[in-house]
Parts: sequence; structure tokens; C-alpha cells
Amino acid sequence: MKSWMTEFCQKYPKTKLIDVVNEPPPHTEPKFANNIGGGTNGSWQWIINAFKWAREACGEDKILILNDYNNIEWTNDNQHFIDIVKTIQAAGAPIDAIGCQAHDLDPGKANTSTMKTLITKLHNDTGLPVYITEYDISTSDDNAQANIYKEQMPFFLETEWIKGVTIWGWIYGQTWSLASESGLVRNGSPRPAMTYLMETLGRPVP
Repeated sequence: MKSWMTEFCQKYPKTKLIDVVNEPPPHTEPKFANNIGGGTNGSWQWIINAFKWAREACGEDKILILNDYNNIEWTNDNQHFIDIVKTIQAAGAPIDAIGCQAHDLDPGKANTSTMKTLITKLHNDTGLPVYITEYDISTSDDNAQANIYKEQMPFFLETEWIKGVTIWGWIYGQTWSLASESGLVRNGSPRPAMTYLMETLGRPVP
């Protein structure tokens, strides 16, 4: 693990953001977790070690992130994630930020009010900045997608401790299979959400 981290950061030295651990338990767990410290549902030593080794291998200028899904959509997942972060912080893990995938912010899954409450709790309880790492709004309805962008993007862009948003694919029908209607360009033309986003950012509409 240490060698892999070192080789990665030597090969890609300009990388600034690193998901050191992605989708921690109960979502996923590497088969080798016990070999790098163990402690799942306890000390989380394997996650602590992963962050310490990433810092040693990659340097102080990298932003080290714990990334997960459902942590700004569902209350139980939110608290479980916070518990992991606070445990590894107390043990000295050099975690710099929280990653929120934000796939479930579509209609009928998690409303904008819930998202704002849970993301604020993540920040307040851990003291860490937040990155929206895999944002998508999957619907074939152009106006519905645009309306959600208009609800959520201002909060992301105007909140000081939300440091970035990554759109999880932008070509309609060629994005992640569970969100295949999330693309912002359909048949070569920008959907209204793309037009809104580019105009908000002061950039040309493609």
C-alpha cells in the first residue's frame, strides 16, 4: 500500500485532491483492511493508517479526502460518517476534507432542504471543508433538472466551506449507468441546466 501511494504521487505530482478512502463501511471495505490495521466499526485503524501513509507519500500540499455516498441524503448515513471522521481525527489522521458524492439529490430521493441540513451538520461536527464529488441530477425532463440545479447550485457556490463541485459526467446517455439521464448535453445541444450553470459561472454556453 505504501509503495502504491508513493508511486502514484511520483507519477502524478500535480494531483491536488485525493480520495484516500472511498465509500467506507458499511458501503464497501477492502479485503485487505485487516492487513493494514483493521478496526472496522471500532478504531478504524486501517483508515487512519491510509491517511497517514498518503500524507507521507504525497506531501503536505495535497488535500486528503474521505469520500462517501448518502452522507448528505440520509440521516443515519450522515451520523455514521461523522462518527468515522471524528474517530480518525482524534487519532491524528491527517484528513483535510469531506467528500459527498451527491448522487441521490434527484426528485423523490432527498430534497434540497434535507441536503442543506445534513451537509451543514457534516461541516459543523467535523470542522472540515466539503467537496461535492460526484454531482448529478438524473431525469429526462429538462425543466425539472434545471429547476434542481437552480435550487442547489447557489448553495454550493455561495457556501464558503464548500470548496468545489465535480459534475459526474455531462453527455446524456453516456454518464454513470444508474444516472444515465443526468447528462447536461443531449444530442449535441446544451440542456437548460447546462445553460443555467454556464451563465451562472460566467462562461460560454457550449
